[in-house]
Amino acid sequence: MRQALDPANATLQAPRKAVAELMVNKHFTHDASGKTGKILLSSSIVPCTVLERSDTSAKVRVLAAASLPERLNVEIDGQAREAHVAVRKQGPLGLDLWLDLKVLEISDAA
Repeated sequence: MRQALDPANATLQAPRKAVAELMVNKHFTHDASGKTGKILLSSSIVPCTVLERSDTSAKVRVLAAASLPERLNVEIDGQAREAHVAVRKQGPLGLDLWLDLKVLEISDAA
């Protein structure tokens, strides 16, 4: 037995579906061409994706979110920098970190 199609209900279903698909595409996509970097811990190296970067800050995404300290070293484009974690935000694609970067000074004096 076929049910009668309510015109008012049918017109609402299509926009809701379009909005839902738009939200999924907005929240669950990421730039696959992002640069990769490394968070250097004393006992391990954690790979990360560099989402944004300037001379003084960077936004990186870590997929395996272990307990990361407030101060850490990060390597981006082969350059190691000391960093302070300014903001942490857990998202559907991993942990996003906003880092304040400082030049890592290496002293050869012994």
